[in-house]
Amino acid sequence: MATHMWAGIVDGFDPVELRYPVESLYDDTYYAAEVVGQGIPSMIFRGNAFRGKPRLADMDLHTDGWPAKVKRRSLAVTPHGRALRIEVAGRSYRYLSVGGRLRHELRREGASVTTTRSEWHLPRRITGAWQGRADGMDIGLAILLEAAYTRNLTFCGALYSWPGRFLSRFLQLPLD
Repeated sequence: MATHMWAGIVDGFDPVELRYPVESLYDDTYYAAEVVGQGIPSMIFRGNAFRGKPRLADMDLHTDGWPAKVKRRSLAVTPHGRALRIEVAGRSYRYLSVGGRLRHELRREGASVTTTRSEWHLPRRITGAWQGRADGMDIGLAILLEAAYTRNLTFCGALYSWPGRFLSRFLQLPLD
């Protein structure tokens, strides 16, 4: 599996790198992603491997050594209802799709970070903007989640990816 990396300048936090799958944490059923940068806390997440990306399902997220509690309402229909809810380091976030599969927003009280991919699967460029009192944890988390398979954040995307997700789970079942 090839490692994908994006590197760039974020005002006040440059340089920042996003990498996945992280080779040292790679196995056949899980992929991991990490973001590193000056002023960005150490962040890594691991999720079920699916189509070359870590999925949001069974996600394990740590930021600066803090484990995160992550939930999502998989039966919700609206993007706001399907948003990923993250609690980490005393903060509550929502990560949701805004405007299809290319734009995402990470929100918490007093701050938001919006990211945009140039393409959905392997974007050449990831851009972003923040509002409010966003800090290194907010920006790093928003960048980190760009490595995830995020189709499930919209109802139509969940329907589109359902056959592949079902088959990948079915093929992981023990047959004895």
